Amino acid sequence: MDLDEEGRLKNMFWVDARSRAFYKEFRDALTFDSTYLTNKYDMPFATFVGVNHHGQSTLFGCGLISNEDTKTYIWFFQSWLTCMSGYAPKAIITGQDKAMKKAIEIVFPDALGGVCGIH
Repeated sequence: MDLDEEGRLKNMFWVDARSRAFYKEFRDALTFDSTYLTNKYDMPFATFVGVNHHGQSTLFGCGLISNEDTKTYIWFFQSWLTCMSGYAPKAIITGQDKAMKKAIEIVFPDALGGVCGIH
């Protein structure tokens, strides 16, 4: 969890042992999306999703974020990378968000060539 100066929740991240195990096996490429749904506090739900050997979508982690800015994405990506023992994906498929792209350049510099924009 990421708290503000007053101890209030800003961002929250979740990953479990199953997600870690799947990512270890299927980490070549993943999608990252933060526009799926928002809750009553207008916090986007962000997900890391990959594909397993059966062609099925596999959740690698998720969370709620307070802002869709570079600083928030950096926190989110670094938190996720720490949970995944520092193993960065080879490719990330995302939308065209500039703040997200900048955070990917910082946290996942080797995956930058694999970043694709989806409209």
